[in-house]
Amino acid sequence: MKVGIIGPEPMALTWEQHLRFIAGVHEVVMARTIDVLDDVAACIILNDASSPDTHNHSFHSALKRGIHILWVAPLPTDHREIRKWFEASEESSAIIMFSMWSHFSPATQWLFNHITPPGRIHIHREWPGPERTPDSRTLYRILLEEVSLSLEWSRSQMLRIEGDVHIPTDQDAGLPVMQHLHIRFGNGSTSSLFLNPYGLENRHSRFLMGKKMAAVCQINEHIIKKWIRDGAKQDTPEIMRFDFHEPARHLLSHFIRSTRTGCKPVFGISELYKLANVIKHFHEH
Repeated sequence: MKVGIIGPEPMALTWEQHLRFIAGVHEVVMARTIDVLDDVAACIILNDASSPDTHNHSFHSALKRGIHILWVAPLPTDHREIRKWFEASEESSAIIMFSMWSHFSPATQWLFNHITPPGRIHIHREWPGPERTPDSRTLYRILLEEVSLSLEWSRSQMLRIEGDVHIPTDQDAGLPVMQHLHIRFGNGSTSSLFLNPYGLENRHSRFLMGKKMAAVCQINEHIIKKWIRDGAKQDTPEIMRFDFHEPARHLLSHFIRSTRTGCKPVFGISELYKLANVIKHFHEH
């Protein structure tokens, strides 16, 4: 497979190195725009949060040409724009996947497969002070990622969302604030999210409780601690450790496998559109 990389050169060079380890990729071409790429089956569109240019033109051009897309750039925040992307994708045979990193973690995949669905979800993230907290756009991406995980875990329609969600603008320059969000789903599941820039340490944990099992995932160390709840006696919870030292390669492996098999990506355009509808619903109510 021939893969194109669109984006800033330093980022492109890093991703080109990652692609060297992915089976099935025999050629990589780097370019500033999609228009100069010929005969590529897939492309990786790169950008970081510091740049306002997120390659919308490259996205639509790739779709029109049927080129599979891995989007590793800030997600669009405007619901109308995301709807246009979704509608355009309906007319294309291209696979579209987004770098919602947590969805590709082996630990997260284990939780998806073993606690289905959890009745209770709680996500806790804190940083040891505003100076060590990500910028507002990164915080918003983090919030979107955690909401998307809750949607995936619940496997149910959202009924109500309450709390603090702030869509950042270019004028945002103030100190970060605590954010607390509560979501209720149609199957009775609930999810709470807490982001705190005024914490004790850099801590990121996800807690889940289902009918047969409860677990906590310590994200920074990729550790899961689980308890059996189906009546079996368990004096000591089981602790499991997962390898996730090369997240970019996990992401690329999922993407290439999806493009070669035609299977639905782990987090694609339909999941992004569903997430955008949730955020739109929140602001309308």
